Amino acid sequence: MKKYNLSKIMKQAWSLRKMSLKWVDSLSFAECLRRAWKAAKEAARVFTGIVKDIQIAGTLMHPVLVDVDMDNLTVTGNTFPVRKLMRELGLDWDKDSKAWTGSRETLNAICVKYA
Repeated sequence: MKKYNLSKIMKQAWSLRKMSLKWVDSLSFAECLRRAWKAAKEAARVFTGIVKDIQIAGTLMHPVLVDVDMDNLTVTGNTFPVRKLMRELGLDWDKDSKAWTGSRETLNAICVKYA
């Protein structure tokens, strides 16, 4: 079960409510709370970050941008030196986006293997 920071969600909802009072058509608190929950769920679903000096299977990979969505995995950056490792991990090269991509199953397999 996912755990959310309820205090942060309520603070965001109240902040949005106070801001919306300055608008011509202000939002109800219920709508503000819905928007705060939507933002919290999206933040829990998607992780984006730069991983610096990560070491996988004895190979040092320098700054790599990793986008992890609950449905797919995207790896961009200086991945040329470790392209063989990316293929071994089950990732596919996407020429259009110039990134390594993988499915949810691939992401789970990587997590199980290296966790």
